Amino acid sequence: MPAPVKESMFCSPLTCTEIFQIIAKFKNNKSPGPDNIGPRLLKEVANEIIDPLLYLFNLSLSTGTVPNSLKIAKVIPVYKKGMRSLIQNYRPISLLSIFDKILEKNNVFTVV
Repeated sequence: MPAPVKESMFCSPLTCTEIFQIIAKFKNNKSPGPDNIGPRLLKEVANEIIDPLLYLFNLSLSTGTVPNSLKIAKVIPVYKKGMRSLIQNYRPISLLSIFDKILEKNNVFTVV
């Protein structure tokens, strides 16, 4: 593969309003990721943590790096059908950090 071009994509900075809108759209009954923080808890503390989140997300977008803690998933086997004792009758689902989901839902970028 060719060497990466560092400035080949520009991500517009997020705003508090955009983060609040993303958080508001999360369904409360979704399972938490490896950090055990679910949507309901995040909604309750959003006003208190919005400024640090905004700083961290914009730093991530401007530097092009994602914190390692947001790259971790909790993988859960979910039964499909057939004999429960056979591994091929399960499918994996990955539970990601709610903070990673916020960063992923930001679709504001431009390819240069």
